[in-house]
Amino acid sequence: MAKAATPATKKVAAPRPKAPAKAAATKAAPARKPATAKAAKDHPIRDQLAATRDTIKSEASKKAASLKEEASTLASQASTKARDAATKGKDKAAEAVGSLAKMLEDSAGAVDTKFGKQYGDYARSAATTVAGLATTLDKKDLDELAASTKAMVKKNPAVAVGAAAVIGFVLARMLKGSNNG
Repeated sequence: MAKAATPATKKVAAPRPKAPAKAAATKAAPARKPATAKAAKDHPIRDQLAATRDTIKSEASKKAASLKEEASTLASQASTKARDAATKGKDKAAEAVGSLAKMLEDSAGAVDTKFGKQYGDYARSAATTVAGLATTLDKKDLDELAASTKAMVKKNPAVAVGAAAVIGFVLARMLKGSNNG
């Protein structure tokens, strides 16, 4: 079999001899002198920078503490105002529910005459229940109301969702009626 033609190989050039090292390059660098107290005195800028850094650090810490205190005060004030607004809302809701109970009680007589005694009793029973709710709203503080509401929602979630839907519907109708007037 015939040998395949191979490409010509490149001739590798012989390595060049290195130039002799310079005498100055082979000398060791002079050793540094250890830092002394005198060397620190020779750098007043370094001392000023350290003092400035410490001053800035101290001022930043003071400002952070001041801002933290202000934030805490503002959060406390916001919490107090929110609690006051919620208390006023609770009082207005109790008043509105009381008015609703009074209206149901007053209309029970008309229900008796138009639909019969049995339906009038239903209206009185509803008025009593609503009046009890108004009394409960009036007597309990916000924390007690929140705890009892949370317990009721855990116990009867379907009732809670239904009540929320009814309340939302009533509020929407009330708001719609007040916007038209």
